[in-house]
Amino acid sequence: MPTSTNQTFNCSCGKSALGITSRPFARFVCHCTICQSVYSAPFADITLLWAKNVSLPDAHNIQFKKYRRPPALSRGTCGSCGLPLVGFLAVAPLLRMAFIPTQNYPESYVLPPVSMHIFYHSRTADVSDYLPKYSGYLRSQLALTKLVFGAGFSGAADA
Repeated sequence: MPTSTNQTFNCSCGKSALGITSRPFARFVCHCTICQSVYSAPFADITLLWAKNVSLPDAHNIQFKKYRRPPALSRGTCGSCGLPLVGFLAVAPLLRMAFIPTQNYPESYVLPPVSMHIFYHSRTADVSDYLPKYSGYLRSQLALTKLVFGAGFSGAADA
């Protein structure tokens, strides 16, 4: 399996795009109420990669919004059709992560397997798989932090 790739994502209306230059290093399912609202779905299937591997065109049509107090994910959606395209989060002063909806990947071979469910207490329906399920804000955040430090710094990613 290739370790890096160049892909371009377009929203469904074609008026917003972004590029990536690296494989995602992790993947999870988020059941938080913000994701449910932004994605208009019961959960969001998300991949993680380093923000430096994501590029936005100079004249992009992506609108960014934070839905809670910092530290908060800045979620970007197409200004025309509203499709979620990317989220950015500063983990440390010089370390930023990108959260990409899995459905946006045109090439599925770059996707890692799903590792876990977070904010499972906010689910709209039970999920019957064997992945770990984390409920509560703190447990969900700690699980995500462990995922980042385990996968993102293990050489599986371009830090």
